Amino acid sequence: MRSIVHIEIPSADNDAQKAFYGSLLGWQATEVPMGDDFTYVMFDLGNNMGTALSPLSDDIKPGDVILYFHSDDLDADIARVAELGGEVVLPRQDIPGFGALGIFKDPTGNRVAFWQSANPGQE
Repeated sequence: MRSIVHIEIPSADNDAQKAFYGSLLGWQATEVPMGDDFTYVMFDLGNNMGTALSPLSDDIKPGDVILYFHSDDLDADIARVAELGGEVVLPRQDIPGFGALGIFKDPTGNRVAFWQSANPGQE
């Protein structure tokens, strides 16, 4: 059985979101610079589970929460998506030092994803 290893929550205002989830759930935010114009805001929930804020865009709107499922073989899992009636939205994208992800739509159109850690044995 696959576990959920990461959740992305759309954010229009990272400071407001950090304050909200910090006060409501006791989550501590960590900011991870990902380039000149993007900082990934992460919350470590323990047990190899994380949550992050994703910026709003034309493709990501409020309510577009993305669940990431653990994958031991991302390429094989992404290849099965179309066979099973889904649609690959973002093929394998490597995140150096962390792992790789692939985003897809299920047959209903929900965006979900796979995550393969760069550290084997760690989800």
